[in-house]
Amino acid sequence: MYSNLKTLTGLTIPEALERLDAELPREAYKAVPGGADLTDICPNHLRKVFNEVFGICGCGWGYSYSPDDMSVTTEERKRSQGGTRTVHLAALKHLRFWYRLLDGETALTNEVDASGGSENDVPGYAMKGAITNAIGNAASNIGFQESVYLGKRSHKTVGKAAPKRATAKAAQAVPDDEIEELTDDPAQFVITLGQRKGQKLGDQPFNVIEWYATQMATGEDAAKQALKQAAAAYVALHRNGGAPKPTAA
Repeated sequence: MYSNLKTLTGLTIPEALERLDAELPREAYKAVPGGADLTDICPNHLRKVFNEVFGICGCGWGYSYSPDDMSVTTEERKRSQGGTRTVHLAALKHLRFWYRLLDGETALTNEVDASGGSENDVPGYAMKGAITNAIGNAASNIGFQESVYLGKRSHKTVGKAAPKRATAKAAQAVPDDEIEELTDDPAQFVITLGQRKGQKLGDQPFNVIEWYATQMATGEDAAKQALKQAAAAYVALHRNGGAPKPTAA
């Protein structure tokens, strides 16, 4: 059943996960003030990606919460220059984030519960920040910018070119009698993009490797082209008995 699911925009689950974790423009990442070198992700980019992956907000994805679950308190804080300022602290105890998938013509609504908090000198902005924070927490649970949360991407590393390496020939271009001539071991190919970045190709479920080999769109992206070629070579070797036994999905 999992392999039959698609988003309302027509993406398969592996395609959706890859898009959710794809590197965003450099301006989407900022350092968290006083956050021990942590990285913050612009919520406007989150909404843009979700509209592209799941469909427009309110149709393909959305969220809801009860006003009773939002609380705002205030406190007086000392200013470094002297005096005090009033800070409003908003806490959203429960937000329900949802997104839809299609199983054939049947729409399935999936829900993720989250909470969030924020503070600001303006009460309305503090509440807006708490909602945004809760949405971000829910989104991280379904793979949005997973590489950031795993420490593999940050505001310091975005924009750097993916490393290049030689890969085996594509399966479509390798006749059965030439399989033994492949000079690279595609199982050792290191994935340089998406949620599986840093992992070896041979450690992936075989259906994922097949998707890389046959369905992943590459365009002019050299890293995607290299991954697709390595995956195709792995599939060719497997079908000819030369690759390790694939793992289960």
